[in-house]
Amino acid sequence: MSWKEKRLITILSIILAVLCAAVLVVLSIRYRAAQAAKDQNTVSPSDIAEAAQSEYVALSYSNGSTTLSFSLNENGVWTWDSEPDFPLDDTNVKSILTILETLKPQQTLDMPEDLSVYGLDAPDVSLTATAPDDAVLTVTLGNATTDGTSYYATINSDPDHVFILAGTLRQAMQTPIYQMCRLPELPTLAEAQMLSITLQGPKTEQADTETDGRRTTVLTAVHAEDDAASVSWRAGGANITDDASLRALLEDLAALRVTKCVDWHPSNEAAVFCGFDDPVTLTVSYQTDSGAETSFEMKVGTQNMDGTGRYVRFGEEEAIYLMELELLDPMMRLAYQGMEEAS
Repeated sequence: MSWKEKRLITILSIILAVLCAAVLVVLSIRYRAAQAAKDQNTVSPSDIAEAAQSEYVALSYSNGSTTLSFSLNENGVWTWDSEPDFPLDDTNVKSILTILETLKPQQTLDMPEDLSVYGLDAPDVSLTATAPDDAVLTVTLGNATTDGTSYYATINSDPDHVFILAGTLRQAMQTPIYQMCRLPELPTLAEAQMLSITLQGPKTEQADTETDGRRTTVLTAVHAEDDAASVSWRAGGANITDDASLRALLEDLAALRVTKCVDWHPSNEAAVFCGFDDPVTLTVSYQTDSGAETSFEMKVGTQNMDGTGRYVRFGEEEAIYLMELELLDPMMRLAYQGMEEAS
């Protein structure tokens, strides 16, 4: 290699080194700027607690059968740690925190040598609440008192004593997570706003009108031009406005409501168990108050174990809810029998 080639390589190496150094400087500046912006936008735990008007930012407890954990997000809203997108009704969480914030033992006892006397040697009911400054309050609950209304407890802020606490705390910790679900608000399906109702039944070989082996019943609303509230109904060309089955269906559609959440993220096996491998499907096309045309879809599965309701799903949501059986009876009859047989 000649000296000119060596000099050229040296010059190019220097230029490359300078460029690399410049890139590193720019990246370093951008990184520091991004970190500063992130730090500036980060909401402190104390700010979150203040916004939520809470003394605590996290709550976790074991009630003897399950463990649940909750925390405040940056918007000061309580969320379930296992499923942050779960529509949590935080009423029960706030009730527990209120009990903690006003906690007053009914009685204070000296710490015994043997905690098993009070069922506190290996308690399966405990609670931990975390404050914005990371201070932790821990309460463990042992045996019930002789009257069964209170419980022996230890509190980490006073390790030298055993306390007797009212049973309200333990009782509040027994609420299942799905009872804390904020239930969906269903649209008001008023007859004057409906355009059509479609019911698709489960697969059957006996259906008169079949779509992929399913009976499909279509009810169409005809609105009077001079009176928007005046509606007549047609099914296969026949006027069914006064049919008892239709009137019962319309009455129940206007009263639809969810009883409770059954499973927020069900497995495929759970969905099949609830009948969603072959459900009845209701689709209602209607106009909103603003005049926009939209639709409401509900899939109806099997009855629950005690026969008080049926499992339902809405649109593309995977969550499974329960709806009262009586609200679904006219709909199910029409889905299985069609308009002519149900009339």
